Amino acid sequence: MRKAGEIITALFRERFGPEFMETARSSAGLFSSWAELVTEAWPRSEDIPAAAVHSQIRELERGLLLVEADHPGWIQILKTKQTELLSAVQRRYPELDIRTIAFRLGPALKEPEERT
Repeated sequence: MRKAGEIITALFRERFGPEFMETARSSAGLFSSWAELVTEAWPRSEDIPAAAVHSQIRELERGLLLVEADHPGWIQILKTKQTELLSAVQRRYPELDIRTIAFRLGPALKEPEERT
C-alpha cells in the first residue's frame, strides 16, 4: 500500500511535471534553511547569528526574496550583509533564480526551542 505522500507527489508530478516538484523541494529547503544562510553571511561566527533568530523568510516571488524581521535594528543589521546573504542563497538554490532580497518589519517571532 502506498503512502499518502507518495500518492500526492505522483499526482503533482503528473499534473505539473518534474520541474514543478524540483522547484517545490528547493523552495521548501530555502525556507527551512534561513538560519544556515545567515550563518554563511557571518562566516567567522561560531553560533547562529542573532539576526537569524529575529528574522525569517516570508515570501519568494518573481526573483524577490522577502525577509521579515521583528525589529528595525535587525533589518539594518541584515542589510549590512545583504550582498553576502544573496550570494549564499544563489549558491545554494540557483534553480530558484533569486535576484534580490527585500526586508520588512513584522511581528515578534517565537523564541527558538533550546538546541542540544
